[in-house]
Amino acid sequence: MSHNQMLGKTGENIAALFFEEKGYTIIHRNWRSRAGEIDLIVRKGDEWRFIEVKMRSNTKYGYPEEAVTEYKSDNFYTSIADFLAKNAQISEENVHADILAIIVNDRQFDIRWIEDGV
Repeated sequence: MSHNQMLGKTGENIAALFFEEKGYTIIHRNWRSRAGEIDLIVRKGDEWRFIEVKMRSNTKYGYPEEAVTEYKSDNFYTSIADFLAKNAQISEENVHADILAIIVNDRQFDIRWIEDGV
């Protein structure tokens, strides 16, 4: 496993714990569609959150959320649409596309939840 793959996996684990601590249930991790992957799908009551996790070990090349390009965002929304098409009972008004940006610094984590940020 490469450094970037390990960093990504660690970020997804941190994100899962973050949302569980906030009372969300993890519905899917790494859900795949024809357009790409959704890192986390979480739910609390009628609220559904589709999470793009971005983790960096520093900000030398920018903040994690800056890596969510227009292309990535378009694919993310297509993936959400694919998920909703397979789960027609979910109301689109309760759907959110979020970013969880994580910067790790000496085993300390700076976590920023950017609601509806994708």
